[in-house]
Amino acid sequence: MIIIFFITAFIILLYFTYPLWLIIFAAEESGKEEYKSKPDSVSVVLLSYNGCRFLEEKISSLLTEISHIKNSELIIIDDNSTDGSKEIIEKFRLSKNIRIVIKPHHKGIPDTMNMGVELATYNKIVFCDQRQVIPAGAVRQLSSALDEKDTGAVSACLSDYGKDNCVSVIRKHENFIKSKESISGNLIGVYGPFYAIKKEVYRPIPDNIILDDLYLSLKILETKKIRFLSDCTVVDENINELYDYKRAKRYLHGFIQILRQKTLLKGLSGKQKTMLLWHKYLRLTIPFFLLLSYISCAVLAISDTGFLITFIVLSFLILLSFMPWVNTSFPRVKNLFRINLFYLIAFTDISAHRIFKPKTIKNQGSL
Repeated sequence: MIIIFFITAFIILLYFTYPLWLIIFAAEESGKEEYKSKPDSVSVVLLSYNGCRFLEEKISSLLTEISHIKNSELIIIDDNSTDGSKEIIEKFRLSKNIRIVIKPHHKGIPDTMNMGVELATYNKIVFCDQRQVIPAGAVRQLSSALDEKDTGAVSACLSDYGKDNCVSVIRKHENFIKSKESISGNLIGVYGPFYAIKKEVYRPIPDNIILDDLYLSLKILETKKIRFLSDCTVVDENINELYDYKRAKRYLHGFIQILRQKTLLKGLSGKQKTMLLWHKYLRLTIPFFLLLSYISCAVLAISDTGFLITFIVLSFLILLSFMPWVNTSFPRVKNLFRINLFYLIAFTDISAHRIFKPKTIKNQGSL
């Protein structure tokens, strides 16, 4: 059982060497690029679904954004909302340079994105969600970065700080990773809430795809580069408020789904496949190996005093993480533990379903 501890330590160490590898890899690439051109045409596609409390402010800000661009349009596609979003959108029906589509049936994000690209007049397309707050000039900044010929997509940055002004260690880590991946143009996954693409590189996304932003990124990387703009910062809700068990399970289903897209992975280079598996997938195994280590520690504690003490200390720390006061005194520790616990339960749940009901999980759609 001691072997499990060594395997767990190796997996964790291997995962955290990825940023170090990126630092070395990035040092060999060219310097930071600057984008100074002013975009003269862009289509902004706003994906709307049950976000009525964000819509009015978001639409107003996007209209202000495109008013500074010579040829521009705002396409709002509502995926048959049921919370009053349609009524808010209709208020803007007569606004300049705006196109509104209210879908009669809810079909999910991929269908909405495919429709948005089909309706877009211009080659530069900016996708945005309804919840996030974007800075002034963000649309121009993203679309300008698309001017480079070999760039197919450009991602904005999700702020380390949420709307509650609390910092997220997870987002800070992800932003560092993306900034280093971007230097070589091999950004493995844009931030879905706000990014720009060239219409010519877009490939229709199947309706059942869960991680649409990752799927599209991998398709683009077959022929073009993807960049990350660390100075184009979008503010979202606190990541700890967004993450729950349902979301963790959905993401895990999405990652499994991507792996099953054999034609998608074949289009990637060896370097890109390594980056995808190293960062996106290796980390999903860490909660599982930590659980195995904890169980092993419990078994070895029966006959070894050292392991008994270790088991007691670990059990105390786990119980401590559930105490209410820990959430205010050490929120980062508790939330990191909570998110990993969600992934562990989801991993166990999905594995059990695949073992005992293999015929019922052939193709996962949106949850």
